Amino acid sequence: MSSATQHDSKSHTPMSTSPSSTGLDNEKVETASPRTSTPVPNLEEDYTLKRPQGYRWFLVCTSLYLGCLIYGLDTTISADIQAAVIHSFNSPSQLTWLGTGFPLASVCGILPASAFYAVFDLKWMFISSMIVFEAGSALCGAAPNMDALIVGRVIAGLGGTGIYIGILNFFSMTTTNEERGKYMSLIGLVWGIGAILGPVVGGAFSTSAATWRWSFYINLVIAAVCAPIYLIYLTSTKPPSTSDKSTLKTLAGMDWPGFILSTGTLVCFTMVLTFASATWAWDDHRTIAMFVVFGVLLALTVIQQHFLILTTPEARMMPPGYVTRNRSEVLLCVQTVVTVTNIQVPLYYIPLYFQFVHSDTSMMAAVRLLPFILVLISANMAAGFLLPRVGYYWAMYLVTGVFMTIGGSLMYTIRTDSNPGKVYGYSILLGLGSGLTFQAAYSIAGVKASLKNWSGKDIQSAVSLQNISQVGGTLLSLLISGQVFQSYAFQNLKRVLDGNDLRFSDAEIRSTVTGTQSLVFEGLPGGVKVEAVEAIMDAMKKVYILSIVAGVLSLVCALAMKKERLSGLKG
Repeated sequence: MSSATQHDSKSHTPMSTSPSSTGLDNEKVETASPRTSTPVPNLEEDYTLKRPQGYRWFLVCTSLYLGCLIYGLDTTISADIQAAVIHSFNSPSQLTWLGTGFPLASVCGILPASAFYAVFDLKWMFISSMIVFEAGSALCGAAPNMDALIVGRVIAGLGGTGIYIGILNFFSMTTTNEERGKYMSLIGLVWGIGAILGPVVGGAFSTSAATWRWSFYINLVIAAVCAPIYLIYLTSTKPPSTSDKSTLKTLAGMDWPGFILSTGTLVCFTMVLTFASATWAWDDHRTIAMFVVFGVLLALTVIQQHFLILTTPEARMMPPGYVTRNRSEVLLCVQTVVTVTNIQVPLYYIPLYFQFVHSDTSMMAAVRLLPFILVLISANMAAGFLLPRVGYYWAMYLVTGVFMTIGGSLMYTIRTDSNPGKVYGYSILLGLGSGLTFQAAYSIAGVKASLKNWSGKDIQSAVSLQNISQVGGTLLSLLISGQVFQSYAFQNLKRVLDGNDLRFSDAEIRSTVTGTQSLVFEGLPGGVKVEAVEAIMDAMKKVYILSIVAGVLSLVCALAMKKERLSGLKG
């Protein structure tokens, strides 16, 4: 998530339209000179907020970063517990929701959470978000069936977004311009470490006596340790612009039509890619109906936001058009999506490869991710050092695209008899490419927006778009990769089983592609099992076509970026 963000409590005033801010083709060429940049507004002018001092400040910072860590962990915790969960509940048709429910709720909640923090007390908004997150985690841990687990994931995703936005706002309000970058960079680093380590932690719990349920219960333990600090030392504040308004009047002034329409659009899109093929045929009337509903809701969302129906420019959910249509912002958003795609695909499918091909346990399969994870973290940290000194961000994205394209292409060549060292080496290329630009877009977006003399709120909107792109990219990559893998694996495996005169129901076959703990897989004769693994491997290779496409798209976007050098960047 964000490694640099800005916050401004002032209401947005529509800016006059000019050639430098109206669209993709008219963007003014920015310069790197600090003299042309507009300093980010110092929020101490807008808020009277005395931050805790001494050891209290250390405790608050530590507890907030721990909150960020568990949000990052939960983003990917399900990557290596899928087989264990399916073994418990035997609901393979709902498997995709296990991974997508959390990021779906998170991306739906980013803009509403930002709006709520802008008008309500930060301390109690943050604590409320933490309560929602922990309630979802508790439901996941105690879930009696797959439906309850999915609902818990959605609830936790909503709360997690509130936690993250609250941490961003807190440090924006309690740090000076000089020190803010350091604290913001740590937010992104901690979240990234959590997201990267999620599969390892999940795999460790799923193979231990604690079972996969403690992948979620652990959040309750961490929150219980941090709760007294939040209650005692977290500073309470309410934006001055809403201090004289009642709660009902404040709520009434928010963009509820925008929130509802955008949420409906995202949910319909997720349902289409989740149920099509796995539950409904592509030509089924229900699939077609969901596509139609998605299209209608998307059109209504665009119309409502463009014409400000039942909302105002100040309350509108989406940033102004000159932000969302800006060439640099669009290219950065695409880069964020393709980068996170090449993180999510290996995180989910490398462990699955080793489970099927090498009969690894969930824990051992997760450990095999370590080369990818360590290089990803190291590259991310190296980028934090290099980016401010080099300044040529487009060149770094170009290098990212090269590594991701090569790494994805090589992963596509992996077979069942490939040496594990090849998987490690190829995944390192993906980790190196993705790590170099994992957090970069946040800082670049903020600096480029300030060079355009945008207001503080518009700078915040530019950075928020990167949040949406990162969480939305996670959702999109999981939906597409899950659809590709499960569809091809089901078709290939069914063909193998039918060819050997072995009759299993569609539900039993779908449960087999989720992991080797499937009773169907365990009961296959030796020769048939080899054929089954080959069939599943063929489907898994196709997932890496998504990595290749993402790498090529990164190259194209890098070449389309302005060949400029920016100062003031933070990694």
